[in-house]
Amino acid sequence: MKMIRNLVLAASLTAALSACGGVSNTLPPMGMYPGQLPPQYNQPQTGTNLPGTTTGNPLDNNSLPTDVTRGQLGSIVGRVITRSGAPLHNVEISLESNPSVKTTSRRGEFTLMNVPVGQQNLILKFGTIQTTVAASVVANMAVAPAQNPVQLDGEPGANALAFASPNKQVAAFKVDQDSLLNQWQGKGIDVTNGTIYISAVDVRSLIKKGTVISMTTTGESWKNMGSTWLGLRHPLNSTARGLAMTSSGSLLVVDEKSALFSVDSAGKVTKTEADSGIDIASAAGTTWIYSVRGLEKTDDSGSSRSLISGVPASGGIGVDSQGNAYVPTQKTVMKVTAAGAPAPFIRNYLNSPTDVAVDPRNGDVYVLDGGEIKRFDKNGEFIVSFGSSALDPAAIDLDEEGNLYVADFARDSRSSQIIKFEAVPVTGGTVAPAAGQGSLSGALESLDGSTEEEAIEAPAEEATEEAAE
Repeated sequence: MKMIRNLVLAASLTAALSACGGVSNTLPPMGMYPGQLPPQYNQPQTGTNLPGTTTGNPLDNNSLPTDVTRGQLGSIVGRVITRSGAPLHNVEISLESNPSVKTTSRRGEFTLMNVPVGQQNLILKFGTIQTTVAASVVANMAVAPAQNPVQLDGEPGANALAFASPNKQVAAFKVDQDSLLNQWQGKGIDVTNGTIYISAVDVRSLIKKGTVISMTTTGESWKNMGSTWLGLRHPLNSTARGLAMTSSGSLLVVDEKSALFSVDSAGKVTKTEADSGIDIASAAGTTWIYSVRGLEKTDDSGSSRSLISGVPASGGIGVDSQGNAYVPTQKTVMKVTAAGAPAPFIRNYLNSPTDVAVDPRNGDVYVLDGGEIKRFDKNGEFIVSFGSSALDPAAIDLDEEGNLYVADFARDSRSSQIIKFEAVPVTGGTVAPAAGQGSLSGALESLDGSTEEEAIEAPAEEATEEAAE
């Protein structure tokens, strides 16, 4: 009976499957899987079997159906090279119809996305010289300029290329070199006459304190200047911040809460009752202090201060050889003359600047902006940006030779350090790539590393361009 019952069930199942059209071991047919071309696109291409097109390559944007190419944006991709074929990086690329700027990579390559379809003009700017090249933009495609690689009519030379490159890191020196007694971390920096001066604080030991540390620009001859009693006592507070060497030879340190400290070469610390300060810079007999009140001007003693109106300072101060101050104000940098007259200096490229330093050789301005350092020429024109290599960058400064130093507060005394970057080259006492106003033709010719005597014998037009630099 059991066998008969199984046979009846099998017969009933077979009848049901027959009524449904039979059994299949394949999935129901689908028009197309995600990322798969339609079936007709997999057929041999004859140039006439694609819907909505008369060409044969289904992966060519020119041959896709018209409903795919309805977008009105494309891209421009290209390279910039010198006359000898070397890549020219940090050339600013922008659309004539759009002010947004892209900077070329280290290989001179650039990409502009979301460019409107049609004929477009690209503006290429290197320093203060520029040229224009055309590009015909096609929807949903990356096209090259009419001239690609874009060859600048002139030879910048090795110095100009190096100048437009990021400064190269060459060394790093520990801030804390007496870790048995203290846990120093760098807060401020001033580099003068071959010596690095660092305002350092110890906020982790049982007794909080501050000091001034000195070392050579090669990281040698480390000394704790602001200590007494064989290093057991430190008159400076743990709220010590910026420091500066004045033209009279006084090393002044400002304190975030109150007081002004003066440290002489023998390590004698003198405390003066004064208002609080966050940073200080000094040159040519003029001393500037950044405090919670804003930017203040004083003399080399730092005793009396006058507030500069219209300068809502928000970061550390840089100063040039004439005593002019360069001060972060939110997302910009203002220049204040030694007489106290403020004016906008850098309006673009900055996010949250925290400190400024000036190259004494040519007036280039370095801005510490987050973890980046951004370099501008003496007219406020952007040149290049690069990483500070610091965990928590606190301050920057340059020496007389143009070497750049970063004070890294870091995570603790073991990682706090001074990071050194080599100086960028200059030609004939001036900045290499800023050849002056005018076309690229000829202007770059004067940047081939020629001597001052050769520059004097150059044509009048080129000499004028170099003077404008």
